[in-house]
Amino acid sequence: MAEVLITLGIIGIVAAMTLPSLIQKHRDKVIVTQVRKVYSDINNAIIHAQADFGVIGDNSQLFNPNNTSVQTAENFAKYFTGAKVCRGKTRKECKQYYPDIKYATPYVDSSGTNAYWVTNGLPTIILQNGAVLYIQQRTNPDCYGEETWQHKDEFGNPIKDADGNVITSTSIVQICAMIMMDVNGNKSPNRFGQDVQTIHVYKKTVEPTYQKMMGSESFKNILQGNDEFIYTDYKIGETPS
Repeated sequence: MAEVLITLGIIGIVAAMTLPSLIQKHRDKVIVTQVRKVYSDINNAIIHAQADFGVIGDNSQLFNPNNTSVQTAENFAKYFTGAKVCRGKTRKECKQYYPDIKYATPYVDSSGTNAYWVTNGLPTIILQNGAVLYIQQRTNPDCYGEETWQHKDEFGNPIKDADGNVITSTSIVQICAMIMMDVNGNKSPNRFGQDVQTIHVYKKTVEPTYQKMMGSESFKNILQGNDEFIYTDYKIGETPS
């Protein structure tokens, strides 16, 4: 009897050590599957919209630079069965769809400490399966324009020259819109590179973001058939070293 109890005790200890890891792996697998499914649904919806607009291969009609983000969200939502639109966080029934989202890599705010991505300024499309799409319409005519941007280090701090001036560059930007998709709604972990992924909509293509902080490495890894998230854990409010 004593030997049986000892054996059961050992089994219990091993189970306690391995079970959390197995549960986490299962949760990650579920999220990976959701990422691929929602991304596929978005692409299918865009193809249907192109057909309706009579512009096969052209995204600039649905993601029209003359529209506001709200107008684009309302037009896009028509291509998802049972979808609804929240214009912002102010309405009571919409607040649950606007959690603070962690970046895939540490990114600082104006105070120099790690910050969240704050979602409340964008309209959302809530899909029937619970996924949430944040829509950011760009306003460059014909999805083409020059934009000036600041050089920043890996943590989001502005890079300055020898005189203390922030270094800037001007480049051509051809993004019609950005879609941030939270594949499991307001459930955790609410992090770019895991349940939240970023899509760039160009005039002729739809592609994963190229920005690491917005989850580019993880998203591309998943779409290549790998089930591994790529992100750096950090604590909000800390100053990166």
